[in-house]
Amino acid sequence: MLRRAVNWLDRRVTARRVRAYAIILLIGYTLGLGLLAASLRHGLDAHGKPPGADFIIFYGVSTLTLKGKAALAYAPHALLMAERTIIPASRGIFLWCYPPTFQLVVWPLALGPYLPALAAWSALGMAAYMAAMARFKPGKSGWLLAAAFPGVYVCVIQGQTGLLLAGLMGVGLLMLDERPWLAGAVLGLLAIKPQYGVLLPVLLLGTRRWKAVAGAAASSCLLVAAATLAFGLPAWSGFLAAGGAAGRSLIGGGLPLYKDPSAFTALLGLGAPLWLAAAVHIAQAAVAAALAWSAWRRDGALEIKAGVAVLATLVVLPYVFDYDLAVLAIPLAAGLKQVTKGSTPAGARGGLALLALLPIAQAPLARWLCLPVGPLALWWGLLALLACQAGTRRVPPGAAAVRQNVATT
Repeated sequence: MLRRAVNWLDRRVTARRVRAYAIILLIGYTLGLGLLAASLRHGLDAHGKPPGADFIIFYGVSTLTLKGKAALAYAPHALLMAERTIIPASRGIFLWCYPPTFQLVVWPLALGPYLPALAAWSALGMAAYMAAMARFKPGKSGWLLAAAFPGVYVCVIQGQTGLLLAGLMGVGLLMLDERPWLAGAVLGLLAIKPQYGVLLPVLLLGTRRWKAVAGAAASSCLLVAAATLAFGLPAWSGFLAAGGAAGRSLIGGGLPLYKDPSAFTALLGLGAPLWLAAAVHIAQAAVAAALAWSAWRRDGALEIKAGVAVLATLVVLPYVFDYDLAVLAIPLAAGLKQVTKGSTPAGARGGLALLALLPIAQAPLARWLCLPVGPLALWWGLLALLACQAGTRRVPPGAAAVRQNVATT
């Protein structure tokens, strides 16, 4: 039955249908944003939250930082008071658990009013995201698919960091062959959200990309030094305390586990004891890391390796929310490139389709139907890309030109 379902899904993923689905999604996003704007009362939605709900965290931290009170960003009461000053009627409770390196990024946001700052933040994220997608050299259909990817919409409506994250990972990974120093420097900027770089040093060191390692080390160290000079050592103490509190809240169910596609939270949500959820997660994370290591040490297209790195990173992390899944555009673009070549193995298209829907499917399925599909989607996508890599061969430098010369003589 499972094989029939996989084959059925594969048959539904055709170029014409994908374009049609993309257009339908874009129309849906436009209508959804219009309805959201029309439903606002006193600047708040039906849940008492402002537009780009989570953005108020970044704006509140910026407000405190511009007033010379950067360390208070990690004090829940102080940050909550700053957020209430911005939008007094807001009923949301938003806390800051990002490192001081990310505080450097949000520092200037409160120089302008809230809504223009939100628009600028979204534009910055979209620019970074589209820069990553440009590395795939998409045609008209490719740009359409990139804009229609549900991860973009989920990130924008929450005012979150996923698009910026996707841009840094995509641009950095896809430049490794041509400009390794610069690629490493871009990847080093992931120090703003360091958990997403947890697997990358292993892959870079394992493939002896020394220039990229040096670039990443340089840019990340500069970021850390700049944040320390700007905010002082107490900011790092506050970050460590906030990170510990966030971890305890995750384990205790204080955070919305249904938005997290990790195996760890999926098992917790299904009622598994903490020790079992942790053991299973660590075991499957180790397998994913080993598969990524092996894939990177083999010959193959860089875009597939980049997609494998992204998916393996998401599998390894126990704490990933739906707004961060914009980064799935990288493995999706790599997989769709193989689809256009007609070289995808059986089941790969179904895996790509599930990945594409994951940002909007994860939360409702896990919350209302107790179906945490996140781990299945991430693993299916990872195995699909590994199968694509196994089915392709690296073309030696200059071979394409030789073939073209032979064909024209």
